[in-house]
Formats: sequence, structure tokens, C-alpha cells
Amino acid sequence: MSGLSQAAGKALGGARFTVVSVLPVAVLAGYVTALVTSGAYAGDAVHLAHVVKQDPTWLALAAFGCLLVGLLLRPFQVALVQILEGYWQGRAVPEVAAAFATERHRRRLHTAVVVSDIAVPDASGTDFADVVDLARRRSRAARIAARAENRMLRYPTGPHPIPSAAEGDDDRLMPTMLGNILREGEDTSGRRYGLDLASVSHRLYPQLSPKLTTAVNQQLDLLDTTCALSVCFALATLAGAPLLGRLDAWSLAPFVTALLSVAAYRGSMRVAADHGELLAAAFDLHRFDMLTALHLKLPSTPAEEYEWNRVLTEFFASPKTLAKDELLGVAYDHPDPSCPASGATGQGDGSA
Repeated sequence: MSGLSQAAGKALGGARFTVVSVLPVAVLAGYVTALVTSGAYAGDAVHLAHVVKQDPTWLALAAFGCLLVGLLLRPFQVALVQILEGYWQGRAVPEVAAAFATERHRRRLHTAVVVSDIAVPDASGTDFADVVDLARRRSRAARIAARAENRMLRYPTGPHPIPSAAEGDDDRLMPTMLGNILREGEDTSGRRYGLDLASVSHRLYPQLSPKLTTAVNQQLDLLDTTCALSVCFALATLAGAPLLGRLDAWSLAPFVTALLSVAAYRGSMRVAADHGELLAAAFDLHRFDMLTALHLKLPSTPAEEYEWNRVLTEFFASPKTLAKDELLGVAYDHPDPSCPASGATGQGDGSA
């Protein structure tokens, strides 16, 4: 049975296909099934015992159906996360909505910049009440400024990571908060060294240590799950909308599922922030392992590293360019065949 379960896991999508892949579908299917079988839609008294007394054969088929739907939807998990990030290009209406949503975040960012610089002027009086009032206003202003600074840190700022990008491309805002947090983490993680994550990720990830690879995969699984749960609870809210006409305790069900959808989305934002920290750690610890695997000479100073990394990033971002034209002055450093391999100390497990 152990060998059979392992073989089934590989057939269902490998290490990334776990119970969390079918959890959102199971939650949505179970919720709608419970509403239908309990009579909640009919407007009569709700009998939850009817849900428990279902035929075991039917429940087995329902569980198999959820597993099958989870398997079929697994290739679309990345697309689901991208939709929640705000990649809505391709159609007129989503692009218009993306423009309005991006402008909203642009205004929030500019407001946070202004609020973070607000200072409370000194009071001219020396009365005890005036001093206490000044201290309270300064404390409140400090709290507001701290929240504004934290909000600023969640938005992508700075130039485009790719050196050949158009000048003045400082506006990297996305239509959703999740997209802004993920983009900020992706941009900041490699830009400090002159690298762009989107351009070098496929060269960097194979060099990660097993522990870091496992942590990255766990974060990606958690991000997929929270995003899927947010969408499933939103669909459950729509499915429970007819319960509003009951005007009883069951009318609160759509509000509960809506709150759960918001909570899952906010959870995905927290996971996205933690994922950005892991990306930064990947560059901090394994960028030289990537250069070693590419047989490139390691830089001797941070300034030299930054300049060569920008050249390397631009080369990887343009797949049609030739190395002899773009990598001018780059010196290869091939390992000595007579010595043991001195490449990356900890190779990834390949499950990223």
C-alpha cells in the first residue's frame, strides 16, 4: 500500500500535489452539497442530519470527484494566483478595471508618502494640559506615520530590474495588493545585486540548498492554497446568496463566507511577504553558486559584481542575443578536471 500511494502521488502531479490541492474544491463542494441536502434553499427548516445520513457510496463518489477536479484544476493554480495578482491583460474590460485599480494603489502610495512626512509642530505654551495634548498628538502622528511607512514598504518602487528597460520605468504598481507585495519581493530580492528574478530564476533555483528549496515549495503551496480558498469562499458567498431571503440565522452564512474569503486573501498577502524574504535569501546565499554553475569568474568586489550581474541579466532577458556580442569581457572559469567538483555546495532537490 505504501508503494501504491507513492505511485499514485507521482501520477497525480508529483510532490507539489498534496491534500491542499483538493481542499478548496472539497470545501466548496461540501458547502453547496450541505445547503442542498439540508433543505436550506427550499426555505423550510434546515435538517443537518440529512447531510450525515447520505449514502456512503455517494460520499465516496463525491470524494473521488473532488480529487479529480483538483487534479484537473492544478495546472490552472498558477493562472489563478496571477489573476489575483492583477495580470488582467488581453481583454478591454479587465484592462480598464486594472487601470482604475492601479490608479487607486498609486493614490494610496502617494498618500502614504505624504502622511509619513507629517510632523506635529511644537506648542508655544507651557501649560500642563497643552504639554499633554502635544504628547498625545505626537504619539498619534507617530503611529500614523509608522503605518504609512509599512504600507510604502509593500509597494514596488525603484527602476525596472532589467538594464535595457525604458528609462523612467519607475511605476511598477499592480492592480491588487497581492500583486504589489509579490512584485516588490521579486524586484528587491535580486535588484540589490543587479539581477532580475524573472530572467535568472531558472538558473538560480537548481542551485538552492535542499532546506531552502523545501521552504520555497512550502510557501508556494501555501500561497496557492490561500488564493484558491479565497476564490472558493467567494464562490460560496454567491452560492449562499439565496439564503438572504430566509431572514433567519442561515442568512448570516453568506456574510461568514465573505469574511472567510477576505481572511484567506489577507493570509495570501502575508505568505507573499514571507515568500519575498525567501527569495532575498536565495540570492544572498546562492547567487555565486549560480555563477559557478555557469562557469563564470566570481567577482572580487560588490561594484564589480553589480556591473557584471546587470550585463548577465540583460543577456538572459534577451534569448535571441548572442553571447559573443553581449558578454564582452566576460572571463570563464572552468574547474580543474583533476580536482573534485567544487560547484554549489547544496543542490536543490529538483522539486521546485
